[in-house]
Amino acid sequence: MPRIRLRTGAAVLLFLSFLVQAPPASASDAPDTDETLREGYSLLTNEEYDEARRVFSRISPDGYDLGDYLLYFTGFSLARQGKQEEAASVLGTLAGSFPESPLSPYLSHELAYAAAKADDLAVARKHFSASRGKVSGNGRKSEEGYIAARLLEQEIPAGEGTATPPPPVKENGNGIELEALPLPEEPESPAPSSSGRFRPTPEAARAHLENFVVHTVQEGAALSMERLWKWRTDGILPFRALGGGYIGKFANALFRAGETAKARSVYQEALAADLPPEEYHAILLDYAEFLRKQGDTTKAKTLLAAAVDGAPPAFRAEVEFLSARVDWKAGRSEDARRKFLQIPESGASAAVAERSRNQAAWISLELGDLPGATEEFGKLAGAKDEQIRQEAIFRHAFGLYLQKNYPEAAVAFMAGEKSGGSSVERARHAYWRGRTLHGMGEMEGGKALFESIASDPGAGPFALFAAKRLGRDSFAMLSAPSSGETRRCEQEKEELWEKIRGAGWSNADGPKVRRAARLTRLGMVEYAVLEAERVDRGEVRRVLGLAGGYTPALFRYLAGDLRGAIRETLGLAADRGSVGLADRLQYPLAPQFVGDCDGKKAGVDPLVLHAIIRQESLFQYNALSPAGAVGLMQLMPRTARRVAPAAGIRRKLRRSDLLRPERNVALGAATLSILLKEYGGDYLRAVAAYNAGEAAVARWWEGAEGDPALFLERVTYRETRGYLRKVFFNLLQYYRIYRPEMFARYFPTAPKEGTPAPGASGTPPGEGTPGAVPAPAPSQESPEAAPSGG
Repeated sequence: MPRIRLRTGAAVLLFLSFLVQAPPASASDAPDTDETLREGYSLLTNEEYDEARRVFSRISPDGYDLGDYLLYFTGFSLARQGKQEEAASVLGTLAGSFPESPLSPYLSHELAYAAAKADDLAVARKHFSASRGKVSGNGRKSEEGYIAARLLEQEIPAGEGTATPPPPVKENGNGIELEALPLPEEPESPAPSSSGRFRPTPEAARAHLENFVVHTVQEGAALSMERLWKWRTDGILPFRALGGGYIGKFANALFRAGETAKARSVYQEALAADLPPEEYHAILLDYAEFLRKQGDTTKAKTLLAAAVDGAPPAFRAEVEFLSARVDWKAGRSEDARRKFLQIPESGASAAVAERSRNQAAWISLELGDLPGATEEFGKLAGAKDEQIRQEAIFRHAFGLYLQKNYPEAAVAFMAGEKSGGSSVERARHAYWRGRTLHGMGEMEGGKALFESIASDPGAGPFALFAAKRLGRDSFAMLSAPSSGETRRCEQEKEELWEKIRGAGWSNADGPKVRRAARLTRLGMVEYAVLEAERVDRGEVRRVLGLAGGYTPALFRYLAGDLRGAIRETLGLAADRGSVGLADRLQYPLAPQFVGDCDGKKAGVDPLVLHAIIRQESLFQYNALSPAGAVGLMQLMPRTARRVAPAAGIRRKLRRSDLLRPERNVALGAATLSILLKEYGGDYLRAVAAYNAGEAAVARWWEGAEGDPALFLERVTYRETRGYLRKVFFNLLQYYRIYRPEMFARYFPTAPKEGTPAPGASGTPPGEGTPGAVPAPAPSQESPEAAPSGG
């Protein structure tokens, strides 16, 4: 029997009348109703909008406490299909039937976005006024940016034509020969205009570019980029009015988005334009950096050298910097150092001068010139670049220590402790000050420092180093049999659910919590967080003992979104009154990935694996790095294939296997186990090799004299130094939170759980959570005293 299809408008009216007239669902019907809502939502997320609405039509919102979501999802599906009138009817019903719902601004946003894509800017403006600034999520923010930019465009009067694109050119007014590149084909764009054409104003062009830069991977940002590219191919993007800064920003944004050919084309056009000298030279530098990143350093150098005559000093300094870098890569280290040291005296900008001096200092270390390196690092103590400044302050003090200039080293390390930075960075200075005091014969002063550091979980690896100086092998904790304290980790989440459901919430907040819980169970995490954020923060603290700012993280954690939970805690102050639950959200257990939290995997403790996974992927099982590392433990496919037999995998390993969490963890554990055996149980070298490879570890260990702290400071990949600090910081947090009795045995003076040492709870600056993406792989182009290692 053929399926009967109603006209869209009639179908929506019938659906809305059903919502009003259908009898309410009884309490016993609620589970079935929830499952129907889940079914429709699943279709919605797969963009099967018609099917989703058919499923939703089986539910009546009358008496259903998620009825506003039913209406919102229906309106959302209509708006996404461009059925604006029908979606607007649903919005009216939503606002009238559920006046307290948080979803009305979200549906207004969908209508504004649909109208903007259809060129109906009058309607877009109307709905945007009701939604702007009231929606959350990166995707919606990119759509909001697109709408705002569209509303700044100017309509082209009927009958007025558009310009044609200029022909490609080979030479600009400065005599620089450029490639003649044809304009790329126009990409797919939004639906054709239904209400006239629009042209860019400078304000609209800037707004579209800002949206593309900030939200590059989101749909709204992609539409902004397509809009800009269409204007460019039509010859109507006002490049000259916007200036060279805009052009360079546009090209850089295209390059970061992976649009290499488009970026090259924009750079070419910009360099052919008649720009003021300052803007021209700035874009030329950007283009040279673009070429260098494409692997064409020689071409970049040639292009810049041709423009040096008559160029401002800052430009010439940048050219010299690139020339010195080419020399260093070619093995001409002495020549490179000489050039780098000349740049700060040649009228370079402060930023270039700092980078040059930093490069020279690291090359001096490579050449064995410790006094020269120490002197140059000392000159960078006031650098404006925070990374350069922090490392230079330490390297200056450390150089004095290695030269046995203990009095000056002690003063420099003490100043470093007060210079800011993370808890680990402060502990780093304190630890080496303790070593310095020992070198001066002040044994008691050094011991007091080591005892303080060893009692602070916020000190990361330096707590372990300090304990070793006190005669305790705290690294043995990582290999010790489990204390049994984590044997119930699989029940922890369910016990927390029971606590939330049974808590005495206020009449105002109880319904919000129950809705958040229902949505979490249904897998609608973003909407659960939306409801959770409406709960009074004082009420959350009263009922759960948790700071209100952690509420969104709590519901993401309960929904299994560990990465989202951790990211929700970024920037939140540590809450001393709720260290247990707050820390569990920042450093969560993942039995669904790792399995038994008490039993070792390939001889590796599960808490060690958690510490590595948190740093490698932030518990995102399908994470993929630019270098090709895959999954929770960021395994390279070739490494995974090599260790597969040790993990008990006999068949040929497929790339898709690395996306299976339990298999990825098994392979990662096997990799770490092999490294631990290779290094005689040395976790520091094993973790370093997991990140940077055995060859690099062999170089760094060669001059470390068996000293783990000295080994860490000999690591010349900045990424690997940071990786080791973060992983061992994570390790101490996991043991402190989940195995406090075991932790107290190996760190006997450590504070008990609930009274953490300063910096122990929460995420200290620079040592905690990586951002939205996994930590980058170490720069394999950097040799042992790599200039980038600052």
